[in-house]
Amino acid sequence: MRVYTLVLFLAFAFVRLSFAQTSGQGRSCSTDAYLETLKRQDPGFEERSIRTQQAVQQHMRQRPAGQALQQATITIPVVFHVVYRAGSENISDAQVLSQLAVLNQDFRRLNADTTNTPDYFQPFAADSRIEFCLAVVDPDGNPTTGITRTQTTKESFSYFSDQIKSTANGGVDAWDTRLYLNIWIGNLGTSSIGYASSPDVSPNRDGVVLHYRTVGAAPLNNSLWAYNKGRTATHEVGHWLGLKHIWGNGMTCNDSDDIDDTPNQFSQTDGCPGGIELSCDNGPYGNMWQNYMDYSDDACMNLFTKGQATYMQSILQTTRRYMSASSVCTGELRSRFSTAQPQDTLLAPGDQIQFLGSFSGFKPTQWQWEFEGGTPATSTAQNPTVRYSRPGRYSVTLTTSNGSSSHTLTKEDYIYVTPDNVKVYPNPAKGYIVLEQAARQQIQSVELLNRHGQVMLRGEVADRVIRLDVQHLPAGMYLLRTTSTNGTAVTKVSLVR
Repeated sequence: MRVYTLVLFLAFAFVRLSFAQTSGQGRSCSTDAYLETLKRQDPGFEERSIRTQQAVQQHMRQRPAGQALQQATITIPVVFHVVYRAGSENISDAQVLSQLAVLNQDFRRLNADTTNTPDYFQPFAADSRIEFCLAVVDPDGNPTTGITRTQTTKESFSYFSDQIKSTANGGVDAWDTRLYLNIWIGNLGTSSIGYASSPDVSPNRDGVVLHYRTVGAAPLNNSLWAYNKGRTATHEVGHWLGLKHIWGNGMTCNDSDDIDDTPNQFSQTDGCPGGIELSCDNGPYGNMWQNYMDYSDDACMNLFTKGQATYMQSILQTTRRYMSASSVCTGELRSRFSTAQPQDTLLAPGDQIQFLGSFSGFKPTQWQWEFEGGTPATSTAQNPTVRYSRPGRYSVTLTTSNGSSSHTLTKEDYIYVTPDNVKVYPNPAKGYIVLEQAARQQIQSVELLNRHGQVMLRGEVADRVIRLDVQHLPAGMYLLRTTSTNGTAVTKVSLVR
């Protein structure tokens, strides 16, 4: 009996040691290192990051005074990609689903340990009004469990190579990152327990990566270490929604996470402090080590702040604005369409264009088009080609259907067929003259001449529609002279008062 007890003790000691080695020094989030790698590998990454920051800050400034958080809840569709070599890495559906539950609890502040938030930080804690749902539709419109499983020959994956996100390199390619939050689960070795992309990454690298031992909450997650309550995913999804570590990017009091209501903090928190820890003159309450964006143990994390929630919502309404419009969690069929080139909606008489039918939700089995003013007037092809012969503005309608549902989308005045020549109106004019260029024509200069041939006005040609201000000119007959790629044309216009 003593021998059995000793063997069992040694086994548990070995497991704890291996987990400690996996965790490295503290939480070992690799997001900062990953983003530095992206800067070196992707020349446009930093410029996109700056544009993201500008868009978010502008959005936050435009919020009504006193409104910190929006009331509507945003739901993010999730697909989990389990990439495994050994059987222990192929974690159960139940464990994956427990991770989804943790995300929803933490982001909605429904977690049971909200009572562990100190009284002095309670006023800052927030329900972010962000939720997560499991995808029921894959990118091809077929049913899915929202969990993919891929067996690999790779012993482990690293943030530097990012190969877990590539089918060709032993991982699995991302699903459409405009519609899904992709979360990869795999063996990250002993150097990292997770990392995330920022909102400005290229689509094929967008998402969150988790060490399989961090996924879900005990008892379904039976890893004997400090990261078995699913908070690694909460932390990394925070990064995916634009949040920085609570202490900023380095160990200095001159750095910041750019969130006003998180105390300035010198560096990360490792383990689980027993009380107030001061740094950077942030007394009397000190570091907010209970924040999900610190490095504290899972059991010690319990809040996002209102400022963090506002920032994440702004990301979802700017850079990641497509996420909240996704229907992949309901399977509800939605018609979508476009043209091969966006400018194809501006046509000259006789032009033909190809429409591209698409959808969200479950795959349609039938396509029914209606083309006002077009030939043919209807079609059942997914991508029909249509000719327009007469000038005018025309609507397009697409109805998609399958055995259980249908959806109709109409775009009014979607197609504009211009006259062959420049259109000038109103005539007589009072105050303004408007010129619309033809689809196959580019105006180079516009002049308004009086009856003596003197140039009274020259117009700037910056857009397809040109608006001339003639309010200061006396009433009478004038000549409008346009020089374009079609040559020079003269039109008589009358100004009235």
